[in-house]
Amino acid sequence: MRSYLVLTPPENRQDRNDPDTALFVRDGFSWVAFVFPWAWLGWNRLWLATILAVAVEIGAGVLGNLSGFWLAGMLLGFAFHLLVALEGRHYLSEVLQRRGFTLDSAILAPDIATAEQIYFSALPARERQALPVVADWARQSHPSAGQDTGHSAPTAAGPALGLFDHGGR
Repeated sequence: MRSYLVLTPPENRQDRNDPDTALFVRDGFSWVAFVFPWAWLGWNRLWLATILAVAVEIGAGVLGNLSGFWLAGMLLGFAFHLLVALEGRHYLSEVLQRRGFTLDSAILAPDIATAEQIYFSALPARERQALPVVADWARQSHPSAGQDTGHSAPTAAGPALGLFDHGGR
């Protein structure tokens, strides 16, 4: 089981049922962050951390090229890759919270689809609004016969919705 952090954006806190507003961040180890830490940080728009990652990578490479310090350079690089892989997603959630997102929930699930189902099933259902009857919205969108708009007057059966008027149907 994996844990997923559910973050809701600041502008849509009242409308939490909308699947487009909730952000699910998987917590835990990331292989992409382990192999390419600077690219993973940049992809997630963590710009300051990306610059720091590039500097550490360059520093580890320079340290590894010095005579007698190749092991230290290799260990520094490995330790930094491991740190980003283990703590990168936590840092991402902390940065999002500083930007105004709210940590709403932490969910244990085998995959993200199940985590979304668990999260949205626990929320109250939206109130359903009745759809307008065809005649109601047709009357609202077309001017009445008594108004002079320069267009031809609607037929006696009502306004036409398509190319042809089929008796108001």
